[in-house]
Amino acid sequence: MSSLIQRYNDGSDRPPRLRLSHSLWSLTKLPMNGPEWSLQEKCARVKAAGFEAIECWLKDDNEAEAAGALREAGLRLALGHHPFTLEDTKQTVARAKRLGADYIFGQPADAFTSEREAAALVRDGRAYASDQGVPYFVESHRNTITETLPQTYRLIERVPDVRFTADLSHYFVVGEFYGWESERLPERLAPILERTSGIHGRISNGEQIQVDVGDGSEGIARTYVQLWAQAMRIWLTDARPGDVFPFASELGPPAYAIRDPQGNEISDRWEQSLVMKRLADEAWALASR
Repeated sequence: MSSLIQRYNDGSDRPPRLRLSHSLWSLTKLPMNGPEWSLQEKCARVKAAGFEAIECWLKDDNEAEAAGALREAGLRLALGHHPFTLEDTKQTVARAKRLGADYIFGQPADAFTSEREAAALVRDGRAYASDQGVPYFVESHRNTITETLPQTYRLIERVPDVRFTADLSHYFVVGEFYGWESERLPERLAPILERTSGIHGRISNGEQIQVDVGDGSEGIARTYVQLWAQAMRIWLTDARPGDVFPFASELGPPAYAIRDPQGNEISDRWEQSLVMKRLADEAWALASR
């Protein structure tokens, strides 16, 4: 068995770098108040906005269409999945290899799965993926084995070399965090940030899972930029040529997105995804100092 893959490496001799991706799910029902963009138009807009890749979940019936649209737009691919068994992960690894996906991220099991079973699912899934040459990261997410910080700490105790796609918004809303200094978030999130190999860009205010942050220059957005930079800074300490840190803008459609009484989204989700992209660049600049 090969050694476990710690991060995504593109095989080049380029310096370690940030790669900006966009979630395909986040493009659902866009634009607001108009006919939804076609898959081809979504990919073209993502490419034109400066994103390099798409993160998505695929099935047999949409695999060919999605892969074709990404190739046409010149976008790379990463795959998500929600495994309950090792066989689930094996199927996603097979799809990743078939489509040339760069890595997979998983939301393993649910919050009621025993710690022993959860640890085995992560350990065995990542070992299998690494053996097949595919990086495997655990996405921090509600109603999975990383629902709360204490649950995640216990997973780390059992699987110390786990690597995360860190979506901090889930910890914020479950823990009712507001970014206050008394919450000691840099310290409490450190075990996750020290093992982060990628980030999903969504911002919670501790009550809603997804909020509009305007231009990101004030409020809770500043807490996220600092925490993202903390993870990136640690990642950079032993990064090698060709190593890539993926950051995906991932703002969900309703019911993630908040709607008014008439059912209209109150925020321009596409414009906010571009704010996430800019904040990621800002965090990377802070981490690289």
